[in-house]
Amino acid sequence: MKYINLGCGPKYSKDKIWVNADMNAVNADVIECNFINGIAFNDNEFNAVYHSHVIEHFNKNDAEFFISECFRILKKDGIIRIACPNLEVIAKEYLKNLERAINEEENGGGDYDWILLEMYDQTVRNKSGGEMLNYFRKDKLANLKYVITRIGNIAQEWHKSLGGSTEKEEKHFQKTKKELFLNKFLSTKPINDSANKLMEIGKFRLGGEIHQWMYDRFSLTRLLEKVGFQDVIVRSATESYIPDWKNYELDSTEENASIFIEAKKY
Repeated sequence: MKYINLGCGPKYSKDKIWVNADMNAVNADVIECNFINGIAFNDNEFNAVYHSHVIEHFNKNDAEFFISECFRILKKDGIIRIACPNLEVIAKEYLKNLERAINEEENGGGDYDWILLEMYDQTVRNKSGGEMLNYFRKDKLANLKYVITRIGNIAQEWHKSLGGSTEKEEKHFQKTKKELFLNKFLSTKPINDSANKLMEIGKFRLGGEIHQWMYDRFSLTRLLEKVGFQDVIVRSATESYIPDWKNYELDSTEENASIFIEAKKY
């Protein structure tokens, strides 16, 4: 058996069954691969393809090409597993917290503020961390427990390191985020005029941090079936067609912000 973890970031299995690849290799265990140009592996090479919080960083056209590449490198009866932000759940949380905020329920306003960040911030931000970074810089977060239910204990770690801090702490936030960052392409020179500012924003928004689309169980199913996958099924963090999936501990059971979905190639 041979599996591949695409866009693995710093979280991956060192089991020999896995190949780990990312746009920006974090160490010698990870193969550097530009997925925009295709997945640099042979046809019918893998029994399973997995990627977590990667597809939302592509625009719709590039995402379809990326999924078709996943199909190409899978063997017959191969499995694809995708984890990404769950638009359906986020939208429901937004509507629920909107009513709670209007009715002035306890922490309703704070939960409303958070779910808006979860929905929009990584799409509209023009610098790393965006407004979400400022959210965790607050001295106190009355709704920290709610945020933890959304994204896991990483929320507590971010607030502990950033609470009441200044921009000098921003590097910690970037290092702990498991995203498709391409920071090596971002200039560190100061912005002196409007032209430089526009260039910096452009570099950042093309650098891989922002979300370019969002998905739910319907749109992911439609995309997978369009490129040829079958038997699409929504999973939990621990359920999978992939044997012994739970033992690899790649998907977190702590957070509720993601959708996990699988399909097969026949």
